Amino acid sequence: MASSSPAGAAARPPLRILLLEDSDIDAELLESHLAAGELVFDMLRATSRESFVAGLDASPDLILADYSLPGFDGLAALALAREALPDVPFLFVSGVVGEEFATNALQHGAVDYITKRNLRRLPAAVRRAIAEARERSDRRKAEGALRASEISTRLAVAAAGLGSWDFDIVSNSFVWDAVCEDLFGFTDGPPRELGQFLAVIHPDDRTGLAAAIADIDKPTGNTELNRQFRVLRPGRELRWVEARGQSLFENGACVRFVGVLRDITEQKRQEEAMLERTASLEQSVELRTQERDQIWQHSHDLLAVADLDGWLRSVNPAWTAILGHSEETLLSAPLTQFVHPDDLAGIRAVRDAMRDTGRTTRFENRMLRADGSDAWFSWTAVPSGQMIYAIGRDISEQRVKAEELAEANRLLREQIQERERAENALRQMQRLEAVGQLTSGVAHDFNNLLTVILGNLNFIDRAFEGDDVDPKLKRRLSHMRIAADRGAALTAQLLAFSRRQRLEPRPVDLNETVASMRELLQTTMGGSVEIETHPDDALWHALVDPTQIEMIILNLAINARDAMGVGGRLAITTANVALGPDEAGDDLPEGQYVRLTVADTGTGMSEDVLAKALEPFFTTKDVGKGSGLGLAQVYGFARQSGGGVKIDTVLGEGTSVHVFLPRAEAPEAMASAAVQPEAVPERGDSTILLVDDDNAVREVTASLLREQGYRVVEAASGSEGLENIARADGVDLLVVDYAMPGMNGGDFVRAARRSRPDLPAVFLTGYGDLDDLETFSGDRVIQKPFKPNQLFAELDTLLPRAGRR
Repeated sequence: MASSSPAGAAARPPLRILLLEDSDIDAELLESHLAAGELVFDMLRATSRESFVAGLDASPDLILADYSLPGFDGLAALALAREALPDVPFLFVSGVVGEEFATNALQHGAVDYITKRNLRRLPAAVRRAIAEARERSDRRKAEGALRASEISTRLAVAAAGLGSWDFDIVSNSFVWDAVCEDLFGFTDGPPRELGQFLAVIHPDDRTGLAAAIADIDKPTGNTELNRQFRVLRPGRELRWVEARGQSLFENGACVRFVGVLRDITEQKRQEEAMLERTASLEQSVELRTQERDQIWQHSHDLLAVADLDGWLRSVNPAWTAILGHSEETLLSAPLTQFVHPDDLAGIRAVRDAMRDTGRTTRFENRMLRADGSDAWFSWTAVPSGQMIYAIGRDISEQRVKAEELAEANRLLREQIQERERAENALRQMQRLEAVGQLTSGVAHDFNNLLTVILGNLNFIDRAFEGDDVDPKLKRRLSHMRIAADRGAALTAQLLAFSRRQRLEPRPVDLNETVASMRELLQTTMGGSVEIETHPDDALWHALVDPTQIEMIILNLAINARDAMGVGGRLAITTANVALGPDEAGDDLPEGQYVRLTVADTGTGMSEDVLAKALEPFFTTKDVGKGSGLGLAQVYGFARQSGGGVKIDTVLGEGTSVHVFLPRAEAPEAMASAAVQPEAVPERGDSTILLVDDDNAVREVTASLLREQGYRVVEAASGSEGLENIARADGVDLLVVDYAMPGMNGGDFVRAARRSRPDLPAVFLTGYGDLDDLETFSGDRVIQKPFKPNQLFAELDTLLPRAGRR
């Protein structure tokens, strides 16, 4: 590889020259002449066919070749070069002299033939060959670009549905494409002169088009044509055409007129249709405007245009008709002057919101009439620019109806709530009734069993009163009595919450009751609990069973103790309360009550627990720690006594249970002197008829009576008892079980008094409160299981008035 870069040569890429020469001397000579000619080049030398072919792969800019080489000549090299690199100039530099060789070389494609004797001509020949090659390359590129441009133009024209035309002014002839031919309907080629072209133009458009073409022909005129016109095709078919053209001038004279055509028939049809629609729309707008004016004049709604500052700009006659203000008055004052004062803040807020958001707003407010009254309106306001368009409808009547409906709905909700309360109360009553029925069903037999157990335990206790009795046996007997007493207490609780216990209400001073229980309560609560009492100094007497109220107070105190755990404060408060309609309810009617409140500082109750607190068998205590009958018993006692219970509680702070007991209308006078008791006859001098269908109960009861010295006549039924009255001598008193098959205790006593009207009776019953026993007001009723002394006390009370036959 040889290269040459003469001093001072401009910076340009060196020529890549492929030299086919087998002579080293000739090759050096060629390079020296090229360098002397100030050519910048890189020389690649080939000496054979193989090296020449390899040199062609290097893409040389110029090929120099000897005409004759051993085994390979210049013409063969020329053929290879023309095939591989047809655009690269090929020059022969040969020692073979003769015009024939030069001509042959040029005919085969060489660009020059230089003899080695005349190498001075070589640099110039190389420069010329390179220049011609570059010119050919540039020309081919330009021709390619021109062809591409023509293709693009042709494709664009075709894609746009355009037709191209060329009118030669000099020859007065047309050249156009198939699109133009189709548009004009010529079947035998384009028009031969301008007159033939104008002949198919619509007469109304022909003169104007001819004038425009004539103006384009002048150098000082409009050299561009942009015109729409109609063409009458064969058969009188009308087509709209848009023509765009440009006139070309040479030496100040128009020689050609070229351009394109476009079929705009469909566009014109659409424009005509658009014009028709526009006309129809304008007519509709005019009609709507008339309708709007009619609505504006005759609408019963308030129509207005106002600005954002709150001034009315236009109002319809309804403002005057409904509100009584004249149009002049309405437009000369701010809108707020006609708005109810209570609604001004809302109106300003609506206006500010529309100004900020630009959104349609709906609202209601009261407008003031000229006479000072007001009316409700429902508004729809639409902001647009600096104005607000509003329509208001008088809804005063609807508001009245809505208020009436709201009131009706409120009453309905109250009725529904009242019904729900009644249903809940009914369900509660049904639950209590069901439990009460169950309790009554088992109470008789259960209490009979307890009567037998407790009665016999009394005998056993007396039998083992000595000091020589085994202590273990005494403890076991004590445990048996405790268990039996618990069973009796449980039965009493069941009867209490079901409100079936037998009560003997009398006027009671609750202050005295609480004071008398202070020591018992302190013992029950333990030393860690502080007990406070807050008695009402003017407390009324309560009409209650004195024994049961003590149980209730003790029950509530025990519940409070369990809720407080270790320590705390128990407060017992009494007060007079008069409940009016607002404070009373279904569970607690209007009236005067003595309120007993037991409050603790315990854990309190949640809403869920409070809702179930008065239900039987509900408890939050651990298994075995409570029966769930405590508060239920309190509630049952209060309700049966004619009062009720309310609970106030705060979770984590404590609970207050308020027991409302009816006020005693006329408390019994406390006599200062003791009433002298009637003389009680000797018990051994009295005969008692004992009637009970349960053999075990009858046996233990008879034994208790005989142990006290009474003479006892036993009967297992009412009929047997009547027989004994008829034949027994001197029956002084009846002890009768109420529930017996066949003839019950009440029927038996009535039958017995047909012959002995003055015969007193003590009823023993395992049931709860029985309405039938209320008719025996002068007799006594003892609830099973009973304590012997309880029975003996009642006998001592009744026997003094027992008659003798």
